[in-house]
Amino acid sequence: MTPVDATETSSPRTGEAREEPVQSEAAAETTAQQPARRVWTLPSERLVLNSVFRMLLVVTAVFLAYDYRTIYEAANMPLPGETEREEPLVMDPPKERDHVRPYLPRATPLRRSSKGPSMPGYAKPPSHDSVGKKMTFVRGPKGTASAVGRIEPGTAAEFMDFIEGQGGEVKSLYLHSPGGSVQDAIAMSKLVRKKEIVTQVPDDAYCASSCPILLSGGKERTVGRNAWVGVHQIYAVQKTPGDLADGMSQAQTITAEVQQHLVDMGIDTRAWLHAMKTPSDQLYVFTTKELKEYNFATKVAGG
Repeated sequence: MTPVDATETSSPRTGEAREEPVQSEAAAETTAQQPARRVWTLPSERLVLNSVFRMLLVVTAVFLAYDYRTIYEAANMPLPGETEREEPLVMDPPKERDHVRPYLPRATPLRRSSKGPSMPGYAKPPSHDSVGKKMTFVRGPKGTASAVGRIEPGTAAEFMDFIEGQGGEVKSLYLHSPGGSVQDAIAMSKLVRKKEIVTQVPDDAYCASSCPILLSGGKERTVGRNAWVGVHQIYAVQKTPGDLADGMSQAQTITAEVQQHLVDMGIDTRAWLHAMKTPSDQLYVFTTKELKEYNFATKVAGG
């Protein structure tokens, strides 16, 4: 048998041998060294949509986390009165086009060289720290009484007990208060009007925030020429981010209730426009001219 050369094969038809092209060793080596060609294919539509969806989820999560943190910080910011000073602050009285002053929820403003207000039932002006505490009621001579301190939840009920306990003898109520609970102030104001009590804010006394609502209940309202009477925006206490929207809605509802109450008491509602435009950490202090113009004061003592 004759050996067959590796370069020859038999033809299936004729049986004849035919030559195959012989690759040189150099060419074979070169071919082996060349890297395999990559074939690029476009990703499927489903893969693209999944990737976009995941990216949107990540972006959304980032924004939600930022928004939640912002809302949480806003909802848990210290409220007016939680961190402010407790000692008196010397301030210039308000004047035309210069009304806004810092709100002092646990302290009092003072004119220079002033020692504080003269209040019935007190031998000397009430201590400065008493203004930052819950409101107390003291009976004075000749049918007078003093209300000194913050109006807090429950103060209205205590005020009612005090008035009823005096047997109808309280005819004039002196105020020295940085305000507080709006609902309690409204309830107290209604009781004052029902009992036909007159209200007074003497010289150097402080009647701020919700205190003017109580003042408005007086059958007659006397304000000292050097008294501090001012208002600002109503805020609702909300301690969790989920309650933030409810707090805003509640503040709007209470604002409407305050405006209606002032109308019922005969106060010009223009006065409360200043409250709505003044941030809760500040105070719009009325001049004596405005107090008379808005009917907050039926009389200005000394003028």
